[in-house]
Amino acid sequence: MAFQLGGRWAIRSRRSCTLRVNTTCVPHTGLVTMSGVTAGPEEAAWPREPRAVTVIWTGERGRQQARLVAGMYQAAAGVSCERSAVIAGGLPGADKAAALDRSGVDRSRYLTVSIDAVLDQMAGAGLIPADDGRSPLTRAGQVHAEAQHLAKRVLLRALMDGRNLILDISLASWRAAEAWTYALRFADYTLTAVFADMSVDEAVRRAGDARRRGEEEFRRGLGHGGRDVPAAAIRALASPVAAAAGNRIRWAVGARSAGAIGGTIGTGAFPGSAVIAMLASYREGLLSLDDLSLEFRARRWPRVPDVCPPELEPAREAIDDPEPYVPGSFDDVVLAYDLGWLSDADYDILAIAADAVPGS
Repeated sequence: MAFQLGGRWAIRSRRSCTLRVNTTCVPHTGLVTMSGVTAGPEEAAWPREPRAVTVIWTGERGRQQARLVAGMYQAAAGVSCERSAVIAGGLPGADKAAALDRSGVDRSRYLTVSIDAVLDQMAGAGLIPADDGRSPLTRAGQVHAEAQHLAKRVLLRALMDGRNLILDISLASWRAAEAWTYALRFADYTLTAVFADMSVDEAVRRAGDARRRGEEEFRRGLGHGGRDVPAAAIRALASPVAAAAGNRIRWAVGARSAGAIGGTIGTGAFPGSAVIAMLASYREGLLSLDDLSLEFRARRWPRVPDVCPPELEPAREAIDDPEPYVPGSFDDVVLAYDLGWLSDADYDILAIAADAVPGS
C-alpha cells in the first residue's frame, strides 16, 4: 500500500512477516523517518496502532536519498581501491582521528563513513528541515535511522569498487558488527580495528560541548547546528552488551578474506545473491521488467534487522552504527538502483512488486 506523508512517498509493507526492508518508522512532526521505535498513538501522521510500521522508500524522498548517496560517494573518487577497511569504534566525542593516527592509518587513503557526516549532508540537502528557528541538527534524532540506512548505501557502493574504507562507528550494535564484518570479508577486504577509549562521563561532556559549538556557529550563519545526543543514551553505551560488539569482529581482524581462501579475489563475486543475478540479467536484457516484477512478487524477502537490538534500546539515540546489510534482501535492489542499473521508474515498479503479498 502506497501512502503520502509530508509530501514524500513511501510504501507501507503488507509483508510484515517476511519483508522488512528498513527499520520501523516513527515521524514525530511529519518527517518520513526510519526510527526503530514502535509507533505509538502520539504519532498522528500514521495510522494509530501499537505495532511497528515498515516502509520501502519511493518517490521524491527516494530520489533525494539517491542523490545524496551519489554525491557522498563521488567525493571519494580519488580514494584508492585496495580493499582495505578500518573499523574505528568509540563513544560519541571520542577522538577516533587520533586513535587512527596512533595506529599508523593514513586517513587520506580512505573514505570515512560516519553517521554524523551523513546527518550533516542530509541537513545540507534539506532532508532535515529547520523548525521554529531551530537548527536542522537539533532534530537529527528524527532521521537518525534514515542516516544509518544511507550510511549502509554509501558503504555498499564502496564495497562494489573495493574502495578503502574507514567505518567511523560506535561499534555497539552486535547486529551491525556481524553484518559488516561478513560483508567486508566476502568483498575481499582486509580488516583492521581501532578503538578510541574514553570514559562515559567524558563522552557526555564532549557531546554536550559539540552541540553547543554547533548551535553557536548556526546562530552566526555557519553550519547546520549541533546534534543533541541524550546523555542517558550515551551512558547506556557503557553497558557490557554494547562492549560485546567488539568481540564479534575479533575473529576477522587480520584474517585472510574469503576470496583469498577460496581463490576468487577479483572475480566480482560480491554480493553474489540471487537478487543481484536477476537484476544483472535484467540489465543485460535477458529478463524483462515484467519478468523481474513477477519474480519479486513471488519471492520471500529476508528481513533487514533493526540496528538496535532490544537489549540496547536505552542507547538507541547514541548508536551510530550503519544499518545491517542482508544479502538477498531488498538491500540488493537499492544497491542496483544506486549503481544506475535501474531507472527511477524501474525502482518504483520493483518496490511495489516486492511489497505485494504472494498470490495476490
